[in-house]
Amino acid sequence: MKLNKKILRILGAMTMIFAVGCSKENNEVDNIKNDKEVVVATSVAVTEILDKLGVKVSGVPTTSYELPKSTKDAVKVGNPMNPDLEIIKSLNPTTVVSIDTLGSDFEKKFTENNIPSEFVNLSNVDGLKETIRTLGEKFNKKDKATEIINELETKEKNLKITVSGDEKVLVLFGAPGSVMVATTSSYVGNLVKIAGGNNIFESKSSSFMQVNMEEIIKRNPNKILIMTHAVPEEAKKTVEEEFAKKTWQQLDAIKKNEVYYLENGYFGMSANLKAIEALDKLGEILNEK
Repeated sequence: MKLNKKILRILGAMTMIFAVGCSKENNEVDNIKNDKEVVVATSVAVTEILDKLGVKVSGVPTTSYELPKSTKDAVKVGNPMNPDLEIIKSLNPTTVVSIDTLGSDFEKKFTENNIPSEFVNLSNVDGLKETIRTLGEKFNKKDKATEIINELETKEKNLKITVSGDEKVLVLFGAPGSVMVATTSSYVGNLVKIAGGNNIFESKSSSFMQVNMEEIIKRNPNKILIMTHAVPEEAKKTVEEEFAKKTWQQLDAIKKNEVYYLENGYFGMSANLKAIEALDKLGEILNEK
């Protein structure tokens, strides 16, 4: 009996050693796999999400915005709207992560060039959370993804936004030489809705549409929010030139100087990790009387 107990103890110890050895081996395999991953991000928002998850990024977009310090040695792969496929191919990426708003033609280019890609939805706050979850699973960072999502949702619950809902808001997208209307399907439009504002232009399919002055005058917004893109100073100049026209001067928002230029770092084309802070800032604007 004593011998049997001794054998059982030895077997138990060997099992534990074997289990620890397997666990260590599996971790080493995961680490080797992660080291071999060559990940390229084609947008600033995607780069920030991957950095937050702890994923090494080898290729980043060419941008005037500040990127995470961890990407200082990453290769610039070109404009987010039109990345350089040759540069991307030269990196031999295992995954290129892009936003799905670039369209099916864009996805087709990646397929035709045999570039492995992942397209994510960053058109709204829900899409942001789903993207974090998806990338967390893909790159074996589930726990970190859950942590980030929980942090976002906690901040969201603690937001103190009290907007009546009857605040008529016009959201404009300004770029050098161009002004467009941002609908409820755009990221900033989504933030306005969450914050309790009433975006006067709704759409289930289009994030942006051409300016229709007849419709804008008819709906007469109380507030105008302006997001700028590319070169903010030039975009702002374009919007100001547009507002100098007599037709715009008929609007209550312009008569009462209820025109707000949104901060680029918080209000961009895509949902990003500053979404909750952006909602907080938006709540302050919409509550201003």
